[in-house]
Amino acid sequence: MNELKIASEEDACALLEKLVSGFEIDANLKVEFDSWPKFVIRIKGEDFDGTIPTRIMPNLIDLQKEVHRIYCLTQYGEDNTRKLTKQDKEDLELLVKVDKGSSIFETLLNGPMGKLIENSVARMTPEQITAVAIVFGLAVTSVAFWKLWLQKQSKDSELNHTLELSRLEKEKMELIQKAAQKFPETKLAADSMDNVRNEFLSKMKPKDFLYVDTGTKEQPYPTPVELSGEQASSMTKKPREKAIERMINGDFFLKTVNFNHQNGVRAELERSLDGYCFRADIPIGVLGHDQLTALKNNSWDQKNITMSLLVKELNGAYTSAKVISVKELSSE
Repeated sequence: MNELKIASEEDACALLEKLVSGFEIDANLKVEFDSWPKFVIRIKGEDFDGTIPTRIMPNLIDLQKEVHRIYCLTQYGEDNTRKLTKQDKEDLELLVKVDKGSSIFETLLNGPMGKLIENSVARMTPEQITAVAIVFGLAVTSVAFWKLWLQKQSKDSELNHTLELSRLEKEKMELIQKAAQKFPETKLAADSMDNVRNEFLSKMKPKDFLYVDTGTKEQPYPTPVELSGEQASSMTKKPREKAIERMINGDFFLKTVNFNHQNGVRAELERSLDGYCFRADIPIGVLGHDQLTALKNNSWDQKNITMSLLVKELNGAYTSAKVISVKELSSE
């Protein structure tokens, strides 16, 4: 069996270009990832001296999650990570190396990418799986991917000037677009690191510095990425806050009642504790006949009612509320 080794970004791009041009991988050819892809990122700051601050740890877990998603896409036809077996997770586990001085996070992904191809099933052709693996490897490791993503986030013209892609980097990104046309499955792989990059930047402090440089002492990268924490803060997307669902109990004053609401009864309530007003649905069946009669006769007027409600709360306000039970209410 013939072996085709991928040991660098250049090797990966060369094979991807062949695949885009119609190259077929037959049963006698084994594609092997050898020391590539390697995720390398360096952060300087007072919290970084060969250590990993806890605020950075979730980002490394996010990288692991993306590896899981891409594996599921190729093996199970969807990026549903619940399909992963215990053996899958063991095979795909990433090991992070941290160097002293500043913190250099280095993760070799050739093992998981090899498993991705080795365990391939008939859901995708060998060409599709290899293209997905290569594009994912480039998305994780390539300086060009970082530059292009940062350009989209930044509104700083001076910074964007330093992030301009070289001719070679532009050619690589054009190749990624061609791959997406030939192999639509690679689109998910190309976009897979966007959230990870955003999370890395969002965890930086103003005096931190982030470096993305795939070069070596023997062959330095001509235009690496260098970003300060202040620059990072201006381009990160803050995660959208979600309403929290919880049960509340307390005394409430009934202000108005709408019996014609589609969900049963819609009431406007005032929280006795602080006067906060909100609307709440009272589903059909929550109130008995006597309680409904009392409600219609305005028996709640001028008195507080003890209730249990299921509410969704966001930034101190109730975005929705549903009455679960009402205590001590009669028509007398």
